[in-house]
Amino acid sequence: MGENDLPRTEKSPISNKFSEYFYNNITYVGIFLAVFVFIVECFLFGFDFIAGKDSNVYLGMFTYIILPHFLLLGLILIPFGALRKRRRILKGLAERKHKTFFIDPAIPTHRNAIFVFMISSMVLLIMTAIGSYKAFHFTESVHFCGITCHQVMRPQYTAYRNSPHARVKCVDCHIGSGADWYVRSKLSGARQVVATIVDSYSRPIPTPVHNLRPAKETCEQCHWPKKFYRSFELEKHYFPSDKGEHKSWFIRMLVNVGGGEKENRGIHAHMNINNDFYYVADDERRQVISWVKSVDQDGKAVIYTSPDSEYKETEPPEEKIRKMDCMDCHNRPTHHFGAPYQLINRALLAEDINPDIPSIKKKAMAALSAEYSSTEEGVKLIRENLTTYYQEKHAAFYSEHKQDIEKALDNIIDIFQNNVFPEMKARWDAYPDNIGHLISPGCFRCHDGEHTSKSGKVITRDCNACHRIIEQGPPEARETNTEGLPFVHPFEDDGLWQEMQCSDCHTGN
Repeated sequence: MGENDLPRTEKSPISNKFSEYFYNNITYVGIFLAVFVFIVECFLFGFDFIAGKDSNVYLGMFTYIILPHFLLLGLILIPFGALRKRRRILKGLAERKHKTFFIDPAIPTHRNAIFVFMISSMVLLIMTAIGSYKAFHFTESVHFCGITCHQVMRPQYTAYRNSPHARVKCVDCHIGSGADWYVRSKLSGARQVVATIVDSYSRPIPTPVHNLRPAKETCEQCHWPKKFYRSFELEKHYFPSDKGEHKSWFIRMLVNVGGGEKENRGIHAHMNINNDFYYVADDERRQVISWVKSVDQDGKAVIYTSPDSEYKETEPPEEKIRKMDCMDCHNRPTHHFGAPYQLINRALLAEDINPDIPSIKKKAMAALSAEYSSTEEGVKLIRENLTTYYQEKHAAFYSEHKQDIEKALDNIIDIFQNNVFPEMKARWDAYPDNIGHLISPGCFRCHDGEHTSKSGKVITRDCNACHRIIEQGPPEARETNTEGLPFVHPFEDDGLWQEMQCSDCHTGN
């Protein structure tokens, strides 16, 4: 603005309201783009404000992530075009009318340019502040985490919606409070966005066990580890895959959760309050643990090693040692993918699936465990294959109980769509659950009866250390004893289970 202007008089030939530099095609494009986007943004801001919690996630992404870049581009093009024209004039590529550069508010063209610059700057600052605030909250939202990259994160988002933490924001656990972890997560997120765009991400998505914030700074903001819990009751109801002597099997037990400062007993007191535990895992998923160190309240340390541990005589490298916290056992508190045996048992118990349908559990588990190229293919084949099976192998039953079979198929497909995700190769066996020990090592990673100290002390494998069975057996002949019952393997008991881990046989399918 400036070197082309003279004080305006009645005889002045200058009729432009701004410096001649701003009259060029690039600046025109910038003005049009900025004005157009500004109007659209104002409309979308208002719409989002009125919609409130019902605002669409894609509208938020468009309003606060995509459009602001075009507004900024338009604003940049305006001075860029002017500077480019000025440079061309200086190089003699274009005609220039005046040579002196100056800014004088008394000159109308200068005054107009200053006024527009100030107004534009204020609008830009206001919209930047509002947009940055809204963009921050938008990127912190559950919808942004779970839906924006819906193909990639659909398994985790689906499991989250069906979890006990469905009202807890993703960022509360994955980031927590504080600027340092926020910046760290955003840098990590930027890499993940690039991986998504270029389709270089892993299938299934790895569990972020190595860069999760310590549970003390996330889980323990809601859960109080020193609050005392006695035992809680747990019921398990199992149905056989093939009809045998018993129609079902029932187990009721008391799990010794424990904890608290006054009565230091139970699982939580053992590992969280009375002792600090450290361990070394031999695999990326932390399913094989060969070295464990327990440090009590007096600072006395005891080291346990497995028979094949390489650290029997030497201390592991410091970078391999991890202090045990909540997430080492509760590793699937939200993104849990149920195993077929578990999900079908629940459906049979709730009578969503009629237990009297021949071989229904066996066929359902086989259908849920099969490999499919996509969810659509899985839904199609499950319905087609099971329908064909009952039409051909159990024609009489099918004709009399077609409605029951159709209801069972609907429930099996619903289970499949909420727990198995072929496109991302995400299902129960891709993400082991460390609570329990039936289909993954879980507790037996340490409590296998083989981790031994140099003094001969062994990490116990005694079932009663963690829970006490008070009722078990078939519905018609349950055995009850509040003092505790020895475990009886449902449906068959050849004694081999006493020498093995449950997961050696039980895989979930």
